[in-house]
Amino acid sequence: MSNYFRKMEYSKEELKELISVMSSITDRIPQDKVSYIWNNYKKISGDKAPQPCTCKSSSGLWGNAIQTIRTYLGGLDE
Repeated sequence: MSNYFRKMEYSKEELKELISVMSSITDRIPQDKVSYIWNNYKKISGDKAPQPCTCKSSSGLWGNAIQTIRTYLGGLDE
Protein backbone atom coordinates (compact mmCIF):
# COMPACT_ATOMS: atom_id res chain seq x y z
CA MET A 1 0.00 0.00 0.00
CA SER A 2 1.13 3.51 -0.70
CA ASN A 3 3.15 5.32 1.97
CA TYR A 4 0.74 8.24 1.46
CA PHE A 5 -1.70 6.67 3.90
CA ARG A 6 -1.27 6.53 7.61
CA LYS A 7 -1.55 3.15 9.27
CA MET A 8 -5.22 2.74 10.07
CA GLU A 9 -6.89 0.55 12.56
CA TYR A 10 -10.31 -0.39 11.26
CA SER A 11 -12.24 -3.29 12.72
CA LYS A 12 -13.76 -5.78 10.31
CA GLU A 13 -17.18 -4.26 10.98
CA GLU A 14 -15.92 -0.72 10.32
CA LEU A 15 -14.31 -1.79 7.05
CA LYS A 16 -17.45 -3.62 5.99
CA GLU A 17 -19.51 -0.48 6.65
CA LEU A 18 -17.02 1.77 4.84
CA ILE A 19 -16.97 -0.53 1.82
CA SER A 20 -20.78 -0.66 1.80
CA VAL A 21 -21.14 3.12 2.00
CA MET A 22 -18.52 3.72 -0.67
CA SER A 23 -20.10 1.19 -3.04
CA SER A 24 -23.44 3.00 -2.73
CA ILE A 25 -21.99 6.35 -3.81
CA THR A 26 -22.16 7.09 -7.50
CA ASP A 27 -22.52 10.76 -8.41
CA ARG A 28 -23.73 12.28 -5.14
CA ILE A 29 -22.92 11.78 -1.48
CA PRO A 30 -26.12 11.22 0.49
CA GLN A 31 -26.60 14.04 2.97
CA ASP A 32 -26.68 11.61 5.90
CA LYS A 33 -23.23 10.27 4.90
CA VAL A 34 -21.41 13.57 4.39
CA SER A 35 -19.77 13.72 7.83
CA TYR A 36 -19.06 9.99 7.75
CA ILE A 37 -17.19 10.35 4.46
CA TRP A 38 -15.24 13.42 5.56
CA ASN A 39 -14.24 11.88 8.89
CA ASN A 40 -13.00 8.70 7.20
CA TYR A 41 -11.11 10.76 4.63
CA LYS A 42 -9.39 12.65 7.47
CA LYS A 43 -8.64 9.40 9.32
CA ILE A 44 -7.06 7.86 6.22
CA SER A 45 -5.22 10.90 4.88
CA GLY A 46 -4.29 12.67 8.10
CA ASP A 47 -5.78 15.89 6.71
CA LYS A 48 -6.99 18.18 9.46
CA ALA A 49 -9.09 20.50 7.30
CA PRO A 50 -12.60 21.25 8.49
CA GLN A 51 -15.46 19.66 6.63
CA PRO A 52 -16.34 21.72 3.56
CA CYS A 53 -19.84 22.66 2.54
CA THR A 54 -21.60 20.43 0.04
CA CYS A 55 -22.06 23.17 -2.54
CA LYS A 56 -20.76 22.94 -6.09
CA SER A 57 -17.67 25.01 -5.31
CA SER A 58 -16.43 22.29 -2.93
CA SER A 59 -16.88 19.42 -5.38
CA GLY A 60 -13.11 19.10 -5.89
CA LEU A 61 -12.55 18.59 -2.17
CA TRP A 62 -15.27 15.95 -2.02
CA GLY A 63 -13.98 14.25 -5.15
CA ASN A 64 -10.54 14.04 -3.58
CA ALA A 65 -12.01 12.63 -0.36
CA ILE A 66 -13.92 9.94 -2.26
CA GLN A 67 -10.89 9.05 -4.40
CA THR A 68 -8.64 8.87 -1.33
CA ILE A 69 -10.98 6.47 0.45
CA ARG A 70 -11.42 4.32 -2.65
CA THR A 71 -7.67 4.17 -3.20
CA TYR A 72 -7.17 3.18 0.42
CA LEU A 73 -9.79 0.44 0.19
CA GLY A 74 -8.34 -0.77 -3.11
CA GLY A 75 -4.93 -1.15 -1.52
CA LEU A 76 -6.09 -3.29 1.38
CA ASP A 77 -5.68 -6.51 -0.54
CA GLU A 78 -2.08 -5.75 -1.55
